[in-house]
Amino acid sequence: MSNVVPPEFSSSAWPTLAKELDSSALSPAARNFVEVIVEHPDLPERLAKMAQVFRKKKPKRDGLMLARAARALAPKDQRVRILTEWLDRLEAPLWHFRIVHDEVRNEVYGRALEHFVKPGMTVFEIGTGTGILAMLAVRAGARHVYTCEVRPDVAAVAREIIKRNGMAERITVIAKDARQIVLGKDLPERADIFVSEIVDDHLLGEQVLSLTEMARERFLKPDAVLLPRRISAMGSLVTGRGHSEKYRMTEAAGFDMTPFNRFTPAMIAAGVGGGDVEPLSDPVPLLSFDLNENYPKEDSHSMRLPIKRAGTAEAVMRWLRLDFGEGIFFENRPPQRSAWEPQLHLLSEPCSVKAGDTVDIDINYDFYRIYVNG
Repeated sequence: MSNVVPPEFSSSAWPTLAKELDSSALSPAARNFVEVIVEHPDLPERLAKMAQVFRKKKPKRDGLMLARAARALAPKDQRVRILTEWLDRLEAPLWHFRIVHDEVRNEVYGRALEHFVKPGMTVFEIGTGTGILAMLAVRAGARHVYTCEVRPDVAAVAREIIKRNGMAERITVIAKDARQIVLGKDLPERADIFVSEIVDDHLLGEQVLSLTEMARERFLKPDAVLLPRRISAMGSLVTGRGHSEKYRMTEAAGFDMTPFNRFTPAMIAAGVGGGDVEPLSDPVPLLSFDLNENYPKEDSHSMRLPIKRAGTAEAVMRWLRLDFGEGIFFENRPPQRSAWEPQLHLLSEPCSVKAGDTVDIDINYDFYRIYVNG
């Protein structure tokens, strides 16, 4: 293997190209492509288009580097911006916009922080995002908040937001994966409070269990308060009203379409607020985790759902609940609208039920997802 370092890119048409794109970090294929087009007047657009091709290949960094270079060379070119939109979604998924506008969620977190934060306390957070939870913690009286964000671009914007709101002296944004943080260096002391929102529509998809366990062991005082302290997947049996057209076929234009149901998914999103829900059983916790405890990486159990009203059962609707203690909780139980969407776990076959019946379901989880079968 040759150890020769490739020369920097040189372009009279684009003199800053070498600054924006490191030739030595690209694969030979990507580097050769750039060398052919360095003098083209539409170089940024060509880089943006080729980035879409290279993002699907290995090494992944080729696509990222080409897209970032395209933007740096033509920061006001709308076409380049559109072609590289995928870069924004990698750095800042769209759920950031939804979640910051979830007023109920903001109010609950704010109330929990106001209740538990005492003068002189330090707060540690995993997942800075926009910085809103860190700022709520400062507003509640925290002496200092240390918050980490794995995406560098998001961390930079969070710092800007925090500075704009006059809290830069009391909030430190650490642009690192939480697992790479060093106590005594990045985080000067163990924290009194751990606040997080590392949950998704599926509750466990952002590794909340393993990350919280790691935070307790490495970054928190023994008596630290966890916010939330318990997370749960809630659920109830529902009919297909308002949803069955998304996953089941019967008849169309006079034709029997039922064979296509072999492609019915095991789970689908129910939409914001859960849609037009018709529950057949009362809500129950399907799974519940005390975040002060450790859990196996996967587990399963069965449970029986008592039926309260007659209908055709088609799915178990699942949503999340975050408990902070002292009666403070957040729950996106339908029809509550939230940044998190309830999910539908479809039964293997619809079944007619009446009050007093029971339906058995199996529940499995791993550190990323919950599975419900019935």
